[in-house]
Amino acid sequence: MSLKISAAVYSHIGHRPNNEDNFFFNGLFMEREQMNKGGQMHSVCMDDAQMYAVCDGMGGAELGEEASLKSVQMLKEYQQTCAQPDSSSYLEELIGKVSEAVDRISLSRGLASGDCGSTIALVAMKDWYFRTVHVGDSRVYLMRDGRLKRVTKDDSEVQMMVDRKEITQEEAWQHPLKNVITKHLGMPLEKGEKLKPTISIRKDLMPGDRFVLCSDGLSDQVHDTVIEEIMRNAPSAANAAATLVRQSLENAESAGISSDNITVIVLDVLKAGEKDKDKMRIRRMKGWQIALTVLAALLAGGLGWSVFELVKFLMR
Repeated sequence: MSLKISAAVYSHIGHRPNNEDNFFFNGLFMEREQMNKGGQMHSVCMDDAQMYAVCDGMGGAELGEEASLKSVQMLKEYQQTCAQPDSSSYLEELIGKVSEAVDRISLSRGLASGDCGSTIALVAMKDWYFRTVHVGDSRVYLMRDGRLKRVTKDDSEVQMMVDRKEITQEEAWQHPLKNVITKHLGMPLEKGEKLKPTISIRKDLMPGDRFVLCSDGLSDQVHDTVIEEIMRNAPSAANAAATLVRQSLENAESAGISSDNITVIVLDVLKAGEKDKDKMRIRRMKGWQIALTVLAALLAGGLGWSVFELVKFLMR
């Protein structure tokens, strides 16, 4: 096995009456009756293909819980049935289907399209690389060489203001519109239109990389600089996840506000495949495809080569 990940997740209801957050932990998630209780898990996984996600539901009368639960349920089905789950085209198709399924929750209750929804922040890993998928303001961060970088960019009003250089990223953190998102699973669309997530290109994994996936229950209360410090000093993925959740709860209490639901996944890359070896494997596969084509042509008498000449070709 070339990929080895130490993974931890912690979901906490905060000081809300219900937990609209859920997570996808490489095949595991919280069932409906577990969501308000929250959950903590830690595992070391050596599957060559792995997938993790945080989903933050929204909508009254428990619609948010249903939206995030539906999202992770469909992720599990996708992971189990898709031949290439890290494919950008398959992932885009998946997100479109999830969005439609979430919207049907609203419509089945006689509500308007988009009355319930969910964000998603997802990391798909395979062998030597990863890619991210996101909709909304749940985030993916990457800690590499002691520096934290935000990998995803929020689909939000304040991020649009930052992009237009109307406010700074620092001002955005405390802006009154910071929770207004511009895109979510289940949002109303024109007939025939599909929701398009932001999907990254494949990027190299490195042993020592540490990822954080989180709902805004963390990012709204804990500044990126503090997340970086905690990530740098935490001795394990489980310790990092627990410390981040505890810091968010403490910050909300200090500010005199009611803490939101908080869900955090931390992924430590213990081992990753080698990119060059993967390229060599692909070249060898292509080489054998050429060789078999030549052999078929030779047997059919189409090339006029001798057996000696064929052997020389195959040995190159």
